[in-house]
Amino acid sequence: MSLRRPAGLRRSLRWCLSLAAAPLLAGAPLLATAPVLAIPEAEAIKKLAVIPVFVLTNAQGVPLPIPRDKTLILPLYLDRKQADNELANFNKANPQIKAQVLPIPLNIANEKVEELNKQLKDGRTLVAPVVSRDQDRQQAVAILKKQGLSDKQIQDGLTTPVFFTKPFLTINTPQGQRGVFFFRYDDLQKALAGTPDATKLEPQAAALTAALREIVKAKDDVFVFFPTPDYFALVQQQQKAAPAAAPTAKP
Repeated sequence: MSLRRPAGLRRSLRWCLSLAAAPLLAGAPLLATAPVLAIPEAEAIKKLAVIPVFVLTNAQGVPLPIPRDKTLILPLYLDRKQADNELANFNKANPQIKAQVLPIPLNIANEKVEELNKQLKDGRTLVAPVVSRDQDRQQAVAILKKQGLSDKQIQDGLTTPVFFTKPFLTINTPQGQRGVFFFRYDDLQKALAGTPDATKLEPQAAALTAALREIVKAKDDVFVFFPTPDYFALVQQQQKAAPAAAPTAKP
């Protein structure tokens, strides 16, 4: 699987967000731990470059967080449609502000949250939850309940859900075969539909932070995140918007 990162996603915004530091779900270990670290945490987070998130900003690209006491809450939507719906609600309540929805790669957003929180001098903190689709969270909850986790364990541990299979479903990449994590349950189902012996692969769910921890702990670099449909849509938009190559001058 060969992937390109849209240049438009490299937009640098004056803000930051953080992945919620959720623990590995109790009673549901993602993978067996390994004693040798394969890659640094920063390298693991770079794998999120193919996952765009969508944020509400003003016309200048400055995000519009929701102030609550000393906390600034800035939802990061994994689904463009969810972000567009929130934009419509925001515009109704704040017609004087020209708001928009901007995409940014999740790994870049993660880097910038630390910078912003260091810059805040008034005791405030930015909290930017990564918001999944309702149906994906419901599927993750159902899977974890089937594994015997309690409602409290799921509520406390499951922030942004990701899906995988046991044993791992793999895909071919330029670097070789890789075990794959999915942000959308229907993407996992589509992948299984084209996989021989798919009935032997059991769908699993875990928190995104747990997946990142296990990517770092694995003995080798053997995992990837599957791009969301919005990523492919952004690639297509960029290709359509790219100017045609200038004709070669003839001597």
